[in-house]
Amino acid sequence: MDNNLHIFQEEDLFGVKNQVGEIVIPPQYKEIQPFSCGLALVRNSQYQYAYINYMNKQIVPFGRYSWCDPQFTCGFTRVTEYHYLEGNNKWGIIDTLGNIVVPFKYDRIWAIKEKYLFSIKAFIGDKEEKLNLYKLTNKVIFDGLTYINTYSVEAFKQLTNCEALYVKAFSNINQVLFTYGCNIGFVAVTGIPKEPVIAIVVNSSGKIFPLLMEKSDIGKTTLPIAKVIPKKVSPKIYSHRTSFGDYEEERMNDVDNWSDPYGDEQAYYDGWSREDIESGLSDAYEGDLDARWNND
Repeated sequence: MDNNLHIFQEEDLFGVKNQVGEIVIPPQYKEIQPFSCGLALVRNSQYQYAYINYMNKQIVPFGRYSWCDPQFTCGFTRVTEYHYLEGNNKWGIIDTLGNIVVPFKYDRIWAIKEKYLFSIKAFIGDKEEKLNLYKLTNKVIFDGLTYINTYSVEAFKQLTNCEALYVKAFSNINQVLFTYGCNIGFVAVTGIPKEPVIAIVVNSSGKIFPLLMEKSDIGKTTLPIAKVIPKKVSPKIYSHRTSFGDYEEERMNDVDNWSDPYGDEQAYYDGWSREDIESGLSDAYEGDLDARWNND
C-alpha cells in the first residue's frame, strides 16, 4: 500500500486517511484492500467489487466482474466474468485503466507474479497455455505516471543527438508516436501543442519511455492517449522522369514511404496540415507561441 495512505474503520465501514490523519476517502466501503499500482479493490454491501483510485473514482465499476484479484502486479490483475450461456466464470487480465489485456476465455489463470510476466499459465479445460504479457500489451498506457525528468524539445534533441522529431500515427495499435532517430516515443497531445515538452516517465506497468506532452500537463498521473484519426489523402502524383536516380530521390522524400517498424503507418492529421507532419517537431513552438513549423 502507499506508505502515505492508511485504511481505517468507522463502525462497520472502511475509508482511507493520509499520513497526517486527514480523511481522503470517507468510510463508505465494506472492505478496502491496500492500494497497488495506484488502485484499491473495494466492496459494497451487495458484495460487488470495484477498483478505485486515490481520488475515490471508480476505474472499474461495481458489478463489472464477478471476482477480482485484491492486488495489481506491475500494472496487471486477474478478474473473472460470468458467462451465462456456459454457466461459469471465465478468467481474463486487465490493466490499471480497465483495458482488457487477456480476453475472457480461460477457465483459470495462475497468479500474476513479477518474475512470470513472460510466461503465466492459463487453462482452457485441461489444455495449458502460456501468456506473455510483454507481447499482449503492445499499447502503452499513460496511467500511474511518475516523472523522472522533463526536457524542452530543443534540449531533448540535443540529448539524443537528433535534429528533428517526427510525429506518426499507427492505426494497428491506434496510438500516435514520435520518432527520434531510430527510437520511438509516445504522444499525449491532440492537435498542435502549445508548449510541447518531452517527459521521461514510468507508468503503472513499470515501463519507462519518453512522452511528448503539454507543459501544463506535467505532474498529471493519467493522461489521454492521442489516437489515430485517419484522413484520406489524395495519392501523390510523381513526375514522369527518365532518370531512375531522380525518381528514387523523389520517392525517398515522400513521408508515405517512411519505413514503419509497427506496420500500418499513417500520418497524423488532428489539427496539423500535411506540411506540419512532414516537417516534424524540429521547431515546434519552442518557447515562442507565434512560431511556425518549417522544414529548416
